[in-house]
Amino acid sequence: MPSNFDWRILATDISTRALAKAEAGVFSDQRVESLSQSEQGLFFEKASKPNEWVVRPHIRERITFRRLNLLATPYPMRGPFDIVFCRNVMIYFDQIVRQKVVSAIEQLVRPGGYFLIGHAEALSGIHLGLHMLRPSVFFRPEAAP
Repeated sequence: MPSNFDWRILATDISTRALAKAEAGVFSDQRVESLSQSEQGLFFEKASKPNEWVVRPHIRERITFRRLNLLATPYPMRGPFDIVFCRNVMIYFDQIVRQKVVSAIEQLVRPGGYFLIGHAEALSGIHLGLHMLRPSVFFRPEAAP
């Protein structure tokens, strides 16, 4: 990634317990073993406890953790976002709620941006202003000239 590339992550969940765990940024050896040694060194450092890694400060400082209830629209954040991941959540909602959530999320995706859902999820029957690139990958087209 170029050093002048400006990026940020807004990480949300309804569970304060899940957010606290994510914000701690601690991972086991097993969780980072699939990364190359250079990737491990770039993103993680060994923790004080054996067999644990922690996310490096230069990564952590770019991540904001917030509680978010997807059913409480409009959402408190403003877009546009280049990419929105909403993985393994839609399976818990009925069709009406999925439509409400997707409509709210797609307003946050910038033109030319992406919306990704889990592989086991489907948005069939949902009215979308997005184009499906793959079953779980959607693209918001640029505005017409």
